[in-house]
Amino acid sequence: MPFSHFHKSYSGRLGIFCVLLVLFSSNTNAQNTKSDFTFEPIFYINYSVANKSLLTGGLEFCLDCKNENKLFLGAGYGVTNSYNGNYYGLPDLHLSYSKELLFIKTGTSHKNVYAIGGFTFLNRFDLGFGYSLPYNNDKIPVYKGFTTSLTLRLTKNEKAYQKFNIIQ
Repeated sequence: MPFSHFHKSYSGRLGIFCVLLVLFSSNTNAQNTKSDFTFEPIFYINYSVANKSLLTGGLEFCLDCKNENKLFLGAGYGVTNSYNGNYYGLPDLHLSYSKELLFIKTGTSHKNVYAIGGFTFLNRFDLGFGYSLPYNNDKIPVYKGFTTSLTLRLTKNEKAYQKFNIIQ
């Protein structure tokens, strides 16, 4: 489906979803509890290459920032120029877990599902390798095959990043 058609059918719902995420994420603190839980957004940019290139941007939330191991839930929107020079949009919903120098991530759009694992540098940069499977090969854009992914995260919430420890 061309980007213009996709834009008309999904952009309203996606726009409302993104606005709600921002409204509910802007420093919403749990009140009347002794928890230091905050829900601050993490802005991410991801570049993936499978059979085509895909540039995705969006918001992530650290679901478990108290521990050194981190769990992120993300939602975003990606654009690819998959076929005949047309640009196609793919919404993205993913869950990512990092432990020390490694991470694993699984996600989906309305066209495909993917799993990626790899290396993280303090949760600021992720370099991953995995595989993407389309739900249906008959409809374009088909985003499938072995996948390489690079993610950059930006946030004011320092708890979302891992600490840099120098081995003595």
